[in-house]
Amino acid sequence: MKKSKRMQILVDLAKRKEDVVAKQLALDKAKVEQDKQKLSELKEYAGQYESERNLLGLSAYLTTNYQHFVDRVQQAILQQEAAVGRAEQQSDMTMRRWLQARGKTKSMDFLKEKNIKAELVIEAKQEQRQNDEFAMRRFFDNMR
Repeated sequence: MKKSKRMQILVDLAKRKEDVVAKQLALDKAKVEQDKQKLSELKEYAGQYESERNLLGLSAYLTTNYQHFVDRVQQAILQQEAAVGRAEQQSDMTMRRWLQARGKTKSMDFLKEKNIKAELVIEAKQEQRQNDEFAMRRFFDNMR
């Protein structure tokens, strides 16, 4: 088996690994977007309740309960911000893994192409040698 064919097997394996990491990267990026959307919704929700509290004119007891609820929403916002941070960190790590996998695939593909070119040079030399040999035989056969 030619070296370029063996290299193609390695390129295919590297490409499959790259594809697996690329799929994970897509999932991680979708998770970041999903977490950001949840955070945005929570902030909007908290803003609505905060503005409503100012408009309602609640009693002291209801104001305290309302404030506890708003505090819990704020705590949920903090937790969601942390979740967004973790998701972004995971996405960044996966991006680095994908870049490494992509680099490996490209370098293996480069080596394969280099081997193909070397094989073509060898084949051309062999073909030229055969043509020269054939021409020499014809020349000697014609001389007889």
